[in-house]
Amino acid sequence: MNSSKPTHADSMDLAKFPISLKALLETPLPRKSADLKSLDTLVLDFETSGFDAEKDKVLSIGWVEIRNSQIRLTSARHIVLDQPVLREHDSARIHHLRPETLRHIGISEEQAFSQLFGVMKGKVVVAHCCVMEKRFLQQYLTTNYGQAELPLVWLDTLKIEQYREQLRQVRRDWRLSSIRTEHGLPGYQAHNALNDAIATAELYLAQIHRLFTHESAPLHIVAEISA
Repeated sequence: MNSSKPTHADSMDLAKFPISLKALLETPLPRKSADLKSLDTLVLDFETSGFDAEKDKVLSIGWVEIRNSQIRLTSARHIVLDQPVLREHDSARIHHLRPETLRHIGISEEQAFSQLFGVMKGKVVVAHCCVMEKRFLQQYLTTNYGQAELPLVWLDTLKIEQYREQLRQVRRDWRLSSIRTEHGLPGYQAHNALNDAIATAELYLAQIHRLFTHESAPLHIVAEISA
């Protein structure tokens, strides 16, 4: 990390923010030329009650860390949130999260996002179709702290794959499971935040290897692809 760069927190009053969010805002971004293969990475997935960040809720969060191009399964975490679910039947059918599960083992949004901010610090963030995670994260920040964004570099395995296929002029199914099959990765149970995070981590490493093989993987190139 380049500690000489100004941070997002330099012009902000952080007194109202939780400690983990303050720390994240005060952490500088990595250099654009940094090699992704050596950067600490957080692979993230949200399961939500719908697609509208203003009306729907995050039901569960899953993440796993990558360090030195290796998935650290000991870092894997699955958090269930205690949320009122309007479409309870669909939530149970799609995400396998029953209302009683959310009530009995779920933690508050504040607790869940505070833990997430803590593990995000100093890491590049990867998600499959990261627009969903970004929208719900931004909505939470705006609603609770009047802060619309975080100093994060987001990488999107969906857009990385679309870039690869654009070079080959091929159109196909962009679901995570289908792209994994194309890369020769095994099947998995979808619509579970932790399963999806680990599945995305495996796909991300396969994509980076195919794009750069044994050469360095400049952060700015993959960030531009993911934009």
